[in-house]
Amino acid sequence: MNIGFIGTGVMGKPMAKNILKSGYPLTLYARNQDKVKELINDGAQLVNSPSEVAKKCEVIVLSLPFDPEVKEIITGKNGLLSGAGNDCLIIDTTTGTPQNSIDMASLAASQGVEYIDAPVSGGVQGAIEGTLTFIVGGNEKAIVKATPVLNTMGSNIYRVGDVGTGRTLKALNQIISAMNTLTICETVVLGNKLGVTAEKFYEVLSHCAANSYHLQTKMPNFIIPGKFDIGHRIEMMIKDLEIALQIARDNNVPMYLSSLGTQMYRAGSASGYAKKDISSMVKYLGSIIGV
Repeated sequence: MNIGFIGTGVMGKPMAKNILKSGYPLTLYARNQDKVKELINDGAQLVNSPSEVAKKCEVIVLSLPFDPEVKEIITGKNGLLSGAGNDCLIIDTTTGTPQNSIDMASLAASQGVEYIDAPVSGGVQGAIEGTLTFIVGGNEKAIVKATPVLNTMGSNIYRVGDVGTGRTLKALNQIISAMNTLTICETVVLGNKLGVTAEKFYEVLSHCAANSYHLQTKMPNFIIPGKFDIGHRIEMMIKDLEIALQIARDNNVPMYLSSLGTQMYRAGSASGYAKKDISSMVKYLGSIIGV
């Protein structure tokens, strides 16, 4: 299969690289062509529009930041649907609203194009190592077609229902991820205030009931070294939480802790940490009490 890829950011670039490593021909569209020089050097082909990607490729992977970008790439002037033939498949790994994916699937289907939503979990390291988890919504036939491509980028593929369900479950994942990280940040700050180093905090709690995926990733990779320039940015987590809260509002479900957590992340963003990993909340919370 000829594979297309659009969205070569922090997550998308290593994902595209793993597709190339697996031997698939890869066609790219990128507004910032400097971002894809490495991929071109590795054998990818760069074209001038999403439409050209669609004309060349049977499967197209999207890894974009927001719903409006997804809509523009798929339906805009020189978008994918202006070039895609019948049986083309769009795999959208964007973390966005379920309704956007449902709308995109409907528009794609009207032109004989398949669309599945397949948001990912596993972070930047998972994207680099090709161990991402894909949470997929769509019909089974389309997912079967997508599976060989998804296998180049991830180690877990879960079909969770119809289009839109993938994004719904990803929103639930983001709530837990956001709140777990905030809990770690708060307790690290309290420990610091009481003379417990981050290193000792991590060493001991790794063997206690407080152990978790986020303790094992956020502590050694971000908080202990004090490096927050890669990872899942606070501004993106705010977007993710707003999606989750909108789903809750639409279904009349109160979300007390998630609402408070969102406001805490907003405070961190407003204090200068918007483009830092979510674990940089430890810096914001520490600054409040002078540690």
